[in-house]
Amino acid sequence: METLCWLILVTAVYPLLSAWQANRRTSLIQAAHWAIVAWGAWGVALGTAWSSSPTVVTAGTYLGLCLTGCAGVAVLGARRPGVSAWNFVVVALLAVDLLPVAKEVFTAKASHLDTLHLMCVAATIVVTVLNYLPTRLAPAALLLAAGCGLVFDALVADSDSVNRRILEIGWLTIVCVPWVAYWSMHGKGFAPSEFDRLWLDYRNRFGLVWAQRLREQFNRSAAHAGWAVVLRWQGLRLLPGATLPGSGIQEEIVATLRSLMKRFRSEEDQPAPTEMGGPAEGSKRT
Repeated sequence: METLCWLILVTAVYPLLSAWQANRRTSLIQAAHWAIVAWGAWGVALGTAWSSSPTVVTAGTYLGLCLTGCAGVAVLGARRPGVSAWNFVVVALLAVDLLPVAKEVFTAKASHLDTLHLMCVAATIVVTVLNYLPTRLAPAALLLAAGCGLVFDALVADSDSVNRRILEIGWLTIVCVPWVAYWSMHGKGFAPSEFDRLWLDYRNRFGLVWAQRLREQFNRSAAHAGWAVVLRWQGLRLLPGATLPGSGIQEEIVATLRSLMKRFRSEEDQPAPTEMGGPAEGSKRT
């Protein structure tokens, strides 16, 4: 089991680097860095698997959980300006989560993981899962939830034999997450317009929190401009009884979406407005 975990963990470097490359010109680059650090922490956890000390195994696994939650929280601050400053919030969260481990290291006394800190770490992972549950990354989010749930169960289990078996299954589940996320994002998808392509790509990358906020901002702009369109979770739709807007209006609609996305991209990555192509006639539903 441990050999299989190591094999998948090492090969998962490819989807992680692909994610870094895809987001290096967006405000998600900081979250990508945290995700890579978290992946390294899971490598440390697997590296302690052969240790004879259950305390070391627990500490390594707990570190992986903490950094996984930090990567998810980093996404919540992924907007310019302030994306770099948000790292201080994430670091402070990590420091609080690691207090039990630090106490054990500096006092040389065994320190059990208390319920409060476990709940704090679990909350960050739950937020991460919920943020990506309505997106194409839902399979990876569910797999992460299952794996972390098994690991948490192993950390609080009383039986050493059950603890070890559950922990190994949890590790195996977690190390599969990057590959599942990679194939989910690279699966076949259909966007009837340039607008929908931009929106769906943004929604799947940033998750529910930021996508919902941007959707609300766009719909307010559309209502103010008098456009007969509304941005739904699945894409742009015409209002009931409305006709397809002209090409000039379509360009303005795409330009508005790009403008709202500027805070989530680097200054060097501001593409020129492109014609929307219009919502498909079969997509006039509300």
